[in-house]
Amino acid sequence: MERTNNQISTNKKILYLFILCFSVFIAADDQTVIVTLLPSMTVDLGIAVGELNKVSWTITSYLLGFTIVMPIAGKICDKYGYRTTLISSLLFFSMGSFLVAITVNIPEMSIFPSKLNWLIIFRFLQAMGGGAIIPISIATVSIILKRKYWIYGFGLIGASAEAGGVIGPLWGSLILKIWNWPGAFYINIPLSLLMIAMIMYMPKSNKHSMKIKLIDTILFSLILIVSTIIISEFKVLDLGQIVLISILLILVITVFYRISKFKQDLIPEELFRYPTFVWAFITHLLIGSSLIIIMVTIPLSASTIYQLDSMSIGFSLLKLTAFIGIGSIIGILINRFSAMFTLILASCLTSAGIFLYSENISTPTNELNIIFYIIGLGYGLFIVPIHNIGLFGINEKIRGITSSMISLSRMLGMIFGLSLMTTIGTARFADLVTGIQVFSLDPTIQTKINQEINFAGLEVFKEILIGSFVFSILTLLTAVYLSFVYVRIKKSS
Repeated sequence: MERTNNQISTNKKILYLFILCFSVFIAADDQTVIVTLLPSMTVDLGIAVGELNKVSWTITSYLLGFTIVMPIAGKICDKYGYRTTLISSLLFFSMGSFLVAITVNIPEMSIFPSKLNWLIIFRFLQAMGGGAIIPISIATVSIILKRKYWIYGFGLIGASAEAGGVIGPLWGSLILKIWNWPGAFYINIPLSLLMIAMIMYMPKSNKHSMKIKLIDTILFSLILIVSTIIISEFKVLDLGQIVLISILLILVITVFYRISKFKQDLIPEELFRYPTFVWAFITHLLIGSSLIIIMVTIPLSASTIYQLDSMSIGFSLLKLTAFIGIGSIIGILINRFSAMFTLILASCLTSAGIFLYSENISTPTNELNIIFYIIGLGYGLFIVPIHNIGLFGINEKIRGITSSMISLSRMLGMIFGLSLMTTIGTARFADLVTGIQVFSLDPTIQTKINQEINFAGLEVFKEILIGSFVFSILTLLTAVYLSFVYVRIKKSS
């Protein structure tokens, strides 16, 4: 940096942290705001009932965009400095938000994609901007603050990201009451421009000489996209699936060939020499897999089984996401004494909470307060130690890409968990409702049919939650091992 963290006054550090946290908040808000906007969007975009299964891609495409941009964002941050990269990311996010907002006005023409497909594309572009903001902000914290204060900065960034997820559904409901769904995306533009104006007053950072080869990023992106399509759309092994699997194999072989013949550019090879980073990556991936299942099960079960309205669903999610933010802040304090204890406590809380949720899935969603508090607190406690341990001992010049990879791991887990949940859940539900009469004019029989379908739905949700519980147990095992590795390396350094 032009000025070291010792030369930046405390007041300015607080201001810079506010700028970073609010930028992260804006981007994170759009991950969940769509939950309460989707019903209105499906009507305005003319999405037919037969296409409702495709609507999930508005969420998946955002996750994909977030994930794909993270490694390259870290590289660009290391090369050009955090200020330039952060401004560019906010501009890209604003452009994507504008395109999403105007989707409803795109004329339907047979030679062009449908409005739904345009929406999926634009959500992907929006996420490309938003996804870069979080790892850049985490890397910036490690530059403007001394190492002993990193945990505070990481905790605040994590809390801001979770706060965005907390406010998202409720914010969407409020926007629908006073405006319309495009308004939720239009409002991102002035907020982003305000942050850009404030970022201009932040000091520049050092730039590091390095080459950025897009071929590795493109190959990684294609592998991730094709894998997601295969997992989420798999029903039977037909010609289409065989073609996709063949394409995936070709891409994977190409990647291994490049690694054997050339030095790959996407991930610094020295990162794999840090066991703390490797195990933090694996642990965070498993966290993402279990978390997305919980985040999707809550609104789905609330709306389909218990017929709760959007505000009730939003408040049910709030019980979980608010405590993720609280857990993140508590994690700052506990982590000061023991990162190992923080990780193990977080793992135990999430595992216990998810198990209790699976055993009480027959209880209406809006009555599971304590269980959601426990789960949220557990996930929140993970945030600080995962990033703090993952960045332990990392050279400053690759700190940006390292923070990107740690953030990316959770997104990879979320994509995998969501795709697996969609495929298995859909197939399992189809098996359970086979033979059940769909409709009857007799009210008594129709009531019985509805009860049988709801029972099938509850069974599917319970089995899905058991899958989340398995992921949480695996997380506990990797977290324990990560803790011992961290303690051993810290003592020897």
